[in-house]
Amino acid sequence: MNNDHLKFISKLTYNLFHIPIFLFHKQNIIFEYSDKNSCSPLFNSMEDVLIFLTKFNETLKVPTFITTENLENFLLIKVGEQKILLIGPFLSFRLSEEMLLTMIHNLTKKSETRTLLLKYYQSLTIINSEKIIFIALQLYYMIYNEILKSEDIIFGRKAMNGNIFMEEPTIEMSERRLNLSFHNDLMVEKNILQFIKEGKKEEFIKAFRLGPKYEELGILSKKDQLRSIKNLGISFITIATRSAIEGGLHYEIAYTLSDLYIQNLEEIHNINSLETYIEDAVAEMTERVRLNKQLRYSKPINACLNFIFKNLYEEIKLSDLANLVNLHPNYLSFLFKQEVGKTLTEYIQQSKIEEAKTLLSFSDYSLSEISTMLNFHDQSHFSTVFKKITGISPRKYKNNN
Repeated sequence: MNNDHLKFISKLTYNLFHIPIFLFHKQNIIFEYSDKNSCSPLFNSMEDVLIFLTKFNETLKVPTFITTENLENFLLIKVGEQKILLIGPFLSFRLSEEMLLTMIHNLTKKSETRTLLLKYYQSLTIINSEKIIFIALQLYYMIYNEILKSEDIIFGRKAMNGNIFMEEPTIEMSERRLNLSFHNDLMVEKNILQFIKEGKKEEFIKAFRLGPKYEELGILSKKDQLRSIKNLGISFITIATRSAIEGGLHYEIAYTLSDLYIQNLEEIHNINSLETYIEDAVAEMTERVRLNKQLRYSKPINACLNFIFKNLYEEIKLSDLANLVNLHPNYLSFLFKQEVGKTLTEYIQQSKIEEAKTLLSFSDYSLSEISTMLNFHDQSHFSTVFKKITGISPRKYKNNN
């Protein structure tokens, strides 16, 4: 597409929505439609802004929506091989005076820069996430004559600290539970929580991204924006955990996930990394609900599965399970094999070996200690069962992990 055509659609978009638009060739501005306050005082030029935005989004094969640490929003669309159309900055909601002053106070100590930042933010156009998606789809169609779906747009919140490590949620069960509230529009909140309950991961992600931003939900720390978002994130994870339990996820698993997500959350010191982490954490929990829903068992079998899960470090006998569900041992064995697809002994052994794999990977227990803890007859028996199920010895597995 030639520059004259790009100029026309850019000017049209600027006049309709009053959002700055820049066309870059490599890292040089070819043309722009903007006002004098389009560049943040924290950057020397819009060229520097582009370098910052494309640092973690170099391919830009489809429209990419980016929110910076400082709440500015940008839309990037690649044109050909070396041109990029940059739309922004703009805000997705109006910042309250208290929120704005708090954020500016955290950004710089220089009074002159604070004054410029205040003027900068007050000049930014407000465009909500839903509208910017329509703008992206329209611009992409006008440039490429191709129809995209809204889910094709990349929401690339900048993760300045790189990928966030998600701990394996199986080592430690915390006893403390949080009881915090999640401020939001009632219907938006109900939809998001319903998607979690039903295990609909993709629907959850869409609703979560199009819903209000954390900064819109209230201020839970007047002096620290990061702390405020952490508190809101903890609230959200807590309520999401309850929805996951209502959706059938075992409460021990759900609470373990919740605790470890919150512990990891506290270690993050970058706002965009934090927001990305919260979305990923709850999306993973939602996916676990979906996988769990695929396993539909009768009430007696579910009772046995729960008992095995909670008593994995004990000796589990068929007679105890039969008494638990008030069924004859032979019939329980038949029913279990019919529904689960393996015998009780096979299932218990496999569950113990899965637990052993966790202990081998994430703890310093010796093979002898693990075999004793999981109630195997001796270390030799433990090694035999482990190799039978995994294909390798427990010692080799520990060395590999």
